[in-house]
Amino acid sequence: MGLLLVALVLFAGCGGAREAPGVKTVRLFILFISPQQAEYFRWAERTFEARNPGTDVIIEQFPGTSLKDYEIKLRLRFASRREPDLMLGSDNVIAPLARLGLLDPAPETIVRRVETNSLNDLVRRAPYVADTCYGIATDAAWQALYYNKTMFRAAGLDPERPPATWPELLAAADRLTVRRRDGSPERAGFSLRKTGFKPGTAEKWFTFVFSAGGAPFSPDGTRATLNTPEARAALDFYQSVLDRRIDSIGLEGDQQGFGQGRVAMFFREAHVVRWMRENHPDVDFGVAPLPAGARSRSSGGAYVMSVAKASKHRDVAWAFIDFLTTDEAYGRYVAIGGILPVMRSIAERPEVRADSQLAVFLKQPAASPGNFPLVQRASEITGAYLERFLYGLMTRDEMLARAERDVNAVLEANRD
Repeated sequence: MGLLLVALVLFAGCGGAREAPGVKTVRLFILFISPQQAEYFRWAERTFEARNPGTDVIIEQFPGTSLKDYEIKLRLRFASRREPDLMLGSDNVIAPLARLGLLDPAPETIVRRVETNSLNDLVRRAPYVADTCYGIATDAAWQALYYNKTMFRAAGLDPERPPATWPELLAAADRLTVRRRDGSPERAGFSLRKTGFKPGTAEKWFTFVFSAGGAPFSPDGTRATLNTPEARAALDFYQSVLDRRIDSIGLEGDQQGFGQGRVAMFFREAHVVRWMRENHPDVDFGVAPLPAGARSRSSGGAYVMSVAKASKHRDVAWAFIDFLTTDEAYGRYVAIGGILPVMRSIAERPEVRADSQLAVFLKQPAASPGNFPLVQRASEITGAYLERFLYGLMTRDEMLARAERDVNAVLEANRD
């Protein structure tokens, strides 16, 4: 961490040139996940500056691909008082920065756009901390069901009628599983998220908690709601998948397994659509709404454009955000491909809805585990306990009781 802090200060210091006389300079700190994003922001930078003489937008791209590392560096930039003028950050990073008074409340023009043009309530609520809006969501992620149509046909299942309920999902997954002689799955009929980045492991399970009718945390972020009938139902589904040997700890899943034929179905976000088209174009796959427990609802999160309160040119920073979220600019951003549009005016365009796979995500109900301080730590604890359950080191009731106890101890700080 010390070396990272030194690198951070050097990185910030290298970009600290004095402004030219009469020019207002703002720096956007952002993580790109595709070359197309970099190209888009170069266009946005040039276009905004041409329309706003006397401004200079500098795009500071994070030199890596890890969201976790990016968020660490963003926090460190604030800690070292080298914060960017504006940034794109997940709602669980923006919330604590806002609570510490480090972010500028959004102007009324942005608030109106958030309230009138957000795709759904998850997107609309993402920039809010308590009752104050601190930006606008430009990106978001939630899950849908991916399934291999070729495998459906081979198993005697209708590829145009994917499972719509948990019982149907288990029944289809059982038929789709290919097992070795000892009964262990060689191909998972349905792949669970079993290990890896702990908050990510938890988030996939939160989808089942939401679909069972529950939620992992209280809306105000002051306590866990993990030891509940809904959470028990979600874990029971996981247990059924393992007990029926539909999936196993030793079987690699996720998008790699799906692309390479070791997984017949799994839940994941919209980015997998583009990844599959680019890396496995011969796989005939479908995307469908999440099968319902008590309801169909995905866990998800959003990425919010915000402005640092310490910025010398907050007016320019907000003006750039305003430009990025116009239909002209945001429509161009979505046209990159593989991006889930979170602004209603763009999401409802015929050319967007024409992509039948991405259109599923636009209709899929979603909810956030919470955009309050310490939500990521709470999710990390939950994911660690969930992993122990999946490895058979804890019973269902032990896992839920201990996770709720430890998460409550963390969230106590939010009760002040």
